Amino acid sequence: MTEDTHDTGSTEDRETNSATSKQRSSNRFVDVFGGASRRDFLKAGAAIGVGSLALGFGSSAMAAKVEEKCNTDYGKIDVGNGFTLMDNQWGMAGADQCIWLNDDGSYGYDFDASNAGGGINYPEVFIGTRPWGDDTGVAEFPLQRQDVDEFVMEVDADSNISGGEWDWAEEWWLMEQPPDQQTETHQYEIMLLLDWGGGHDHGGVQVPGAWTDRFGNTVDLWTVYNSGGTSAKFYIFRIQGGHDGGKIDMAEIIEYLSTNEGIRGDLWLSGIELGNEYWSGAVGQTTYNTFNVTINGSTYTSGSSDGAETPTATPTDTPTDTPTDTPGGGLVINDYDGSPAWSSNTNDLGQWCGGGSFQNGGGAVSGDALVLEYDNGGWMQEQINQDISDYTTLVLTVKGASGGEESGIQFEMGGVSTSLAAVTSDSIGTSYSDLTVDLESAGVDRSASSLSLRLNFWGAGSSTLSIQELRLE
Repeated sequence: MTEDTHDTGSTEDRETNSATSKQRSSNRFVDVFGGASRRDFLKAGAAIGVGSLALGFGSSAMAAKVEEKCNTDYGKIDVGNGFTLMDNQWGMAGADQCIWLNDDGSYGYDFDASNAGGGINYPEVFIGTRPWGDDTGVAEFPLQRQDVDEFVMEVDADSNISGGEWDWAEEWWLMEQPPDQQTETHQYEIMLLLDWGGGHDHGGVQVPGAWTDRFGNTVDLWTVYNSGGTSAKFYIFRIQGGHDGGKIDMAEIIEYLSTNEGIRGDLWLSGIELGNEYWSGAVGQTTYNTFNVTINGSTYTSGSSDGAETPTATPTDTPTDTPTDTPGGGLVINDYDGSPAWSSNTNDLGQWCGGGSFQNGGGAVSGDALVLEYDNGGWMQEQINQDISDYTTLVLTVKGASGGEESGIQFEMGGVSTSLAAVTSDSIGTSYSDLTVDLESAGVDRSASSLSLRLNFWGAGSSTLSIQELRLE
């Protein structure tokens, strides 16, 4: 969310839909305040010696605050290596709002707009860059969309909100230029709603069940606005039923937008922002126990769950296997022989591999082959992460249930994104054969240190692809 408001539907529309909008009462989001403000409760609790557990905030609320900022508009607190908590009070100056960091590493914010009017506030935590120049110092952000191989968010939070409209929203931006070269070049604003209530609504869902990621989250495209208030096209996705904690595959959003909306691969991804939008009348608190972001093999952690007060970036992929050379002098990326197992998300180069949104989940190994059952959806990826300039050819030993599947499959590698048929003169048959890609002719950047191979199956029809081996020659 930005310092500028965007149109999320008229107040009249939201009030009309409030009676039928989701009202959750779970261990994550429960109404506990009634008609009084949270600060009234806290004052009363302090007077009689009652702790925060009486309000149902969970054990993290008992932690002592080591830093707090209130009503500072855009005051900031560093809450981990690469994470910044911001008192983003840009729409309702009259709301009472605080951000804080606890001694156990957990952090969060509380707000009281019971007697305030105006626009929207959005207390948030973010990692990476923002279009207006903010930068938390994470080397991986910003990066071009075409270079995103792995992008995972993991979050666990305790939140209590009542009294008005709100959402729990993650968002990021796609920009023409990195902010350190030119600010405010954002072309797209992308939001993923993890939860919402108090009548929050965007009308009918545009694309129900657009995909289900490898962690089991089913995502809808709720709506698209021509502008989010900053002249950027604004996409709003949502997790069906709300998110109760755990991992979310953010790369799936990128793939969906690239395949279905034609978003260019050279645009720059800003980072991640996560917070609560709230409107007049809302009162609440959110405590982040865990908020982790993994981008291309590095995981940045924050919160109290790991017991660390100053989390640091750690690589998620620790190479353990020795790369396998073929008799002809080639390099095996993955031969799907079970060592290592596909389910371990590690290939023969010791790098990350995985898939999702297939009819058989993330794909399954059967008879020394990776079997991918698809119906206009799915993706698989093999990270290489090394200079392969000594190799000129990618070889896929494959077969298809119908044959000719190469025409529908999307090929992405080293800055190239096109159909598989466009980079090979071979065809996929119904028995195993080698399909070759001349990497130099295809324009693949073989020197990229973050190199990976990705196959996308969105809009590819319905079939089954079996891959026996991927290698470089």
